[in-house]
Amino acid sequence: MVEERPTLTSALTQFAALDRYNGWIYEQIASAMGRRILEVGAGTGNITRFLLGDEGADRTVIATDPLPEYRRQLSALFAGDLRLVVDTFDLNQPAPPAFQESPFETVVCLNVLEHIERDADALREMRRVLVPGGRLALLVPAHASIHGAFDDAVGHYRRYGKRQLGRLLESTGFVVDRLHFFNMLAVLPWWVNGCLLRRDYLPSGQTSLADRLVPLLRYERLIGPPFGLSLIALATTRGAEDRR
Repeated sequence: MVEERPTLTSALTQFAALDRYNGWIYEQIASAMGRRILEVGAGTGNITRFLLGDEGADRTVIATDPLPEYRRQLSALFAGDLRLVVDTFDLNQPAPPAFQESPFETVVCLNVLEHIERDADALREMRRVLVPGGRLALLVPAHASIHGAFDDAVGHYRRYGKRQLGRLLESTGFVVDRLHFFNMLAVLPWWVNGCLLRRDYLPSGQTSLADRLVPLLRYERLIGPPFGLSLIALATTRGAEDRR
């Protein structure tokens, strides 16, 4: 079978089917969730439904994406759920004034920052739309040494080092509460596919395997993995003065 050539949409479609994997990602950031949440780069909603929680959860989620097609899909997927609003927020641009006037308790930014050339500016814009003491939940790809053909194909400017990401967050007005590697078992397959074989797509069998392995992968928490495919950071804004 010929694999689908890479686009952001095809990659999002693959990951939409990984229900346990997406739930596992949400478990890593759940402690940072407030009542009013901004999701930056929601895409096709793979994590959005986890952010909403159960029907009785007292939450409002503003799910944003710069691409009109993704916003249409989000609106259709969550039609009728009054807790969700679909809006536009492009991290290459200043944050919308309405977001700054009615700031959020939590900003969620998963697999987005690596697509932004001026990542420090993007973090400052996210900080500006948080209340003082608000939380940022961030997931980015890790290890520049495994930057491969797929990273290039989907527009990744970089993969991050742990100390590099920590310094970046501190320099843009955040206090890092937690910063850890995630998905240790995927590092070798990623390197083989993207660096050794120079594949610019994700083999479908390998992505579905990741979903099936989630019960095993949860044991990562017990060892505090020394490396991983991604980095997850939970950070807090320093104070009101840092929103200027």
